[in-house]
Amino acid sequence: MISSTINNLISDLKPRQQEILNGRFGLANGEKKTLASLGEKYDITRERVRQIEEEALRMARARIAKEKAIGEISESIVSHLNNLGGLRLDDLFLSELKVLLEDNNLHHWHLRFFSEILGQPFYHPADSDFHNFWYLSEKTIGIVSRFVSKLERLVANKKEDLIIHRQFDTYFIKTTKTYNIPDFIGVNYLSISRKFSINPFGDWGLNQWEEINPKTVREKAYLILKKQDKPLHFREISEAINRTNFVGRAAHPQTVHNELIKDPRFVLVGRGIYGLTEHGFTPGIAREVIYQILKEEGPLPVEEVVNSVLKQRFLKENTIFLNLQNKKYFKKLEDGRYNIR
Repeated sequence: MISSTINNLISDLKPRQQEILNGRFGLANGEKKTLASLGEKYDITRERVRQIEEEALRMARARIAKEKAIGEISESIVSHLNNLGGLRLDDLFLSELKVLLEDNNLHHWHLRFFSEILGQPFYHPADSDFHNFWYLSEKTIGIVSRFVSKLERLVANKKEDLIIHRQFDTYFIKTTKTYNIPDFIGVNYLSISRKFSINPFGDWGLNQWEEINPKTVREKAYLILKKQDKPLHFREISEAINRTNFVGRAAHPQTVHNELIKDPRFVLVGRGIYGLTEHGFTPGIAREVIYQILKEEGPLPVEEVVNSVLKQRFLKENTIFLNLQNKKYFKKLEDGRYNIR
């Protein structure tokens, strides 16, 4: 177990050396302390704390050869990372090592200390391109960067392919073949990238796409309707948002209604029922919908007018009949068909 092995490594150190290592790496409780806070505790300068820390680490490294378990643990960690392509997301790496090393007490700061005294694996803190991860060589990071950039270029303008037609695998496999890596390693590389994410529906895509990383109520509602591919009442949309594993606060029905009615991507197609303009629904009241249909199609029998309107709106047929009687906008021809006036 790494935790007990670390305790053995520092057990012969002076009490203050042990306390400073425990504080600097959070070995005791996971709470890492600053040079300043430790200096204040012992009434010494930050530089003196740093010197004590360096001396304690040097002494711990000198004991490595006497700890047989160190070599076994290091070999297991390196082998595990190699099997995954040379790196792994921090949280996943920790959870996997707990199982691999049979050490439920293992936490992040144990790994950081272990890395410090052995020189590997290396820890990469989160930045604009990557989440925090562990790796074996800088060369691997370069490969991952190029892999992610290649895939990003391939899918940059393919949002519909990925979200609607679920063709991410097509572009992904093309990229893994380019770099001659197995698919599972390609997935591992993507897991550390901030450029790609997976939404609650299992769709991979660029993190900047709202369909992949929806943040507002409107964006979440848009993705729900896009996936349902049919109009829904705003209460149903609210319930669907709350059932889906979105990040953020719960959605309230009235908030959903208030947000969607202001966004031109959504069309009110019935009493409280919304559809998407990209699904063929056009904005406007019943009379305007009828007018637009007749303008595009020309004179139509009443049955065809009704059928066409019902594809656009959830209305009673009588409502459509009544609107057709508005002589200001429509006229009935001698053959019984209706046309715009």
